[in-house]
Amino acid sequence: MKEKACFLDRDGTLNVEVNYLHEPEKLILEKNVPEALQLLRDNGFKLVVITNQAGVARGMYEEKDIIAVHEKMQELLTPYNVKIDKFYYCMHHPEFNGECDCRKPGTALFKQAAEDLNIDLEQSFMIGDRLSDIEAGENAKCRKTYLLKSGYGIKTILANPDRPFNIAEDILEAARKIVNA
Repeated sequence: MKEKACFLDRDGTLNVEVNYLHEPEKLILEKNVPEALQLLRDNGFKLVVITNQAGVARGMYEEKDIIAVHEKMQELLTPYNVKIDKFYYCMHHPEFNGECDCRKPGTALFKQAAEDLNIDLEQSFMIGDRLSDIEAGENAKCRKTYLLKSGYGIKTILANPDRPFNIAEDILEAARKIVNA
């Protein structure tokens, strides 16, 4: 039997937005992240991060820096007995190394996660703060997507006034909506 997951954007969703975050010491979790992740975990969701990390393509940092930030995130979540099941990241940018299907709104990372972790995408959800997050979740055929007001969320809402979004104030509100869906 396939499992359900909550796909999570990283920057602006799980952690406070820092342009091209690649230094673990600058990682700060967004408000209510541990509680939201625990709620999702307690309700049977796998926790999967899907993040675009174009700083590698731009030559700003290396893959090892992405891994170090993810290790720091796991460390910050440990006191709450919560753990991200897996991190998936795209290190491409169309201007620097061409088009790819792993960069959101592409779906290659969702498909890889579904295969690796036995996930049913149609019973899964996506939470993010950018239009590309929402479109990626929709393109992957996730059951529902949630746009947070954190990170670039407000800018995304204002830049797309005619676009319907499922909006949540923060990740905990989104998690509550997901478990009650």
